Amino acid sequence: MDIISHFNHFVEENFNKFLKNYFFHSNYWNKSSSINNYISFMTDLDSFNYNFITNIIKTYFEYIDNVFFHSSYRKQFCESKGFYQRTILTLFGEVTYKRRYYYDKKYNDHFFFTDFFLNLPKRKYFDPFICSEICNESSMNSYAKAGRIVSDKVGKRINNSFHISRASSRNIVMNFHIIDDTFQERDLKRVERLYIMLDEKFVGSQFNDGKDHMIKAAVTFENSKLVYNYKKKPNSMNRFKLIGSHTCASVDDYLLQDVLNYIYYHYDVDFLKELNFMGDCALWIKNFPQSKWFKFDHDIQVKFSMDGFHFSQALKLLTTNEHNDVYQALYDYVLHNDKQGFLSMCNDFKNMFKERQDTIIAKRDYILNNWEERQLYQNNPYMKCSMESHISHIFADLFTSRPKAYSKKGIRQLLKLRLLKVNNVNIKEKYLQSLDPLPIFSSNPICTVFENNHYYPLPNIIKPFVFPSDNTFPFI
Repeated sequence: MDIISHFNHFVEENFNKFLKNYFFHSNYWNKSSSINNYISFMTDLDSFNYNFITNIIKTYFEYIDNVFFHSSYRKQFCESKGFYQRTILTLFGEVTYKRRYYYDKKYNDHFFFTDFFLNLPKRKYFDPFICSEICNESSMNSYAKAGRIVSDKVGKRINNSFHISRASSRNIVMNFHIIDDTFQERDLKRVERLYIMLDEKFVGSQFNDGKDHMIKAAVTFENSKLVYNYKKKPNSMNRFKLIGSHTCASVDDYLLQDVLNYIYYHYDVDFLKELNFMGDCALWIKNFPQSKWFKFDHDIQVKFSMDGFHFSQALKLLTTNEHNDVYQALYDYVLHNDKQGFLSMCNDFKNMFKERQDTIIAKRDYILNNWEERQLYQNNPYMKCSMESHISHIFADLFTSRPKAYSKKGIRQLLKLRLLKVNNVNIKEKYLQSLDPLPIFSSNPICTVFENNHYYPLPNIIKPFVFPSDNTFPFI
């Protein structure tokens, strides 16, 4: 019996058995009512569907092996060493199939042709689609929740007995080799002005002497667009959408390289006229735009400004909620660039509340030390910084919304996964691509070289942006 006849016989036998049970053998001529009638039909249909699909997969896998076994290449070069069973979990359910183990005399190696042909990872229970789903869910949820979500998608929809543990989810994520495609060939955008928002997030650590991991993050965007300006709530503000935004982050202090590479490989740096950095004026943030590497051209302007959230927060901590009139007066002094008036009122306020003078002095000096940066932000309406919201939604939501701690290796991998999600990269597709010997960036793959865990285009396609040891500027 050939494979088609065998499969037709299998389908007919199973489907007829199911149909006869409910279309001929059930009692429909007596007036009776029971929810079990519905439950039994749907449950058996679910079971039939599960068995039917998993048997199709099993039949296909074993057919692959049989065809190769009777091929001329196998007869000439390969010796069969017998059958071995393998069980894998697919999105359709658990599949157990037999395949032969071969020895290839031509290349002196052993292999399972079915696994080789399908490029299934060795000794893995979860198939690539399960793993890609786990990675995708882990970019938004905890490992345990990601396992539960994917388990619910597997096989039977009604009586699903599969459970993917937290440890299994973590192992899948940690084994995901995430390819950095920053250097992918693309058309460079031509814009005159870019904005870069900066901030950091501290995450609980394991095996790090009690020191939290510091994630440094940057969001680069081209402009902002008004989404709506009506009041959904009495105190709501106008809502803006960032155009062409991209998030970079690093727990290994590679943020400068990441931001530079993103700008260099996505924008025509010769066309850039202005880079606007915004943040809370922490020391590393103020030093960040001072890097000479942002001087892509002699005439490019690099500016840094103090964002509105941290300015208002400092002013509120200085005055407290009980003194809104003082808050407004100090705010007006800053708005009208009256530094002396601001200092005088702060000192008077400090003398009135000596028990809070340490806080008042600290917040006063914070604003005074970043006075020019604040003036730049408030006098340029095109500057809009929402970095605190990005930190909350991108990093806090996954890493600190619940009490958790991470190893350096673990947070590094999860951070890469999270960045793929927020930058609208298809994680499932990227996982499947990572299983190929060479990455497929498009339907017309470019030539690449692999070095330092990155794929780089060859020099005749795109000039790589590198950091030379002689400290020369990029444009010299």
